[in-house]
Amino acid sequence: MTAIQLGMPKVVHYGEGNIFEETPFPKYAKEELKNEQLRANLRFVTHAIRNKRARVTAEVPDWQDLRNTGESVKNYVLANLPELLEQFERNFTAAGGHVHWARNATEANQIALDLIREQGVDEIIKIKSMATAETGLNEFLEENGINAIETDLAEEIVQLGHDRPSHILVPAI
Repeated sequence: MTAIQLGMPKVVHYGEGNIFEETPFPKYAKEELKNEQLRANLRFVTHAIRNKRARVTAEVPDWQDLRNTGESVKNYVLANLPELLEQFERNFTAAGGHVHWARNATEANQIALDLIREQGVDEIIKIKSMATAETGLNEFLEENGINAIETDLAEEIVQLGHDRPSHILVPAI
C-alpha cells in the first residue's frame, strides 16, 4: 500500500498550507496578531507552560536523553508509516478489531457518522482530539443531526463558542 492510498498528506513546505483548509497560515497569523487580548493570553499561557516544563524536566535527570529517544522514535515512525500502519491493521484485526481507512477529512468524518448511525443515536460523548478538530468532525456531525458532547472542559468551551482550538495543550486560550 502506498502513502497516497493511505491518505497521507503531501509534504507542505514551512510557511505554506492552511489551517483547517481555510486561510493560509501567514495571512491567518498576521490577522490574529492584531488581537491584543489574544496576544496577552498567549504570552501568559506561554510563560506558564514554559515555567511548568522547566520545573518538571529539572526533576528528570536524563531528560535530554529521553527527549532524543522520543525524537528518534518519531522519525522512525514517520519514515516507515505505511508499513507500520499495515502492521497495526494486521495485529488489530487479529485481535478482533476493525480498522477504517480514510484518505481525507471528508472520508474520515463520513466513517464516523456511519458508525454513529449504525448505533441509532443522535448524541455522542467525544474525547479530546485535535485530529477531529482538524477534520471538522463536530461541525460535520452537527450538520447531520448528531450532537457531540466534549468531555474536556477546554474543548467544551471552544465548542460552545463555535471556535477552533487555539493550542494543542491549552485549547481555550
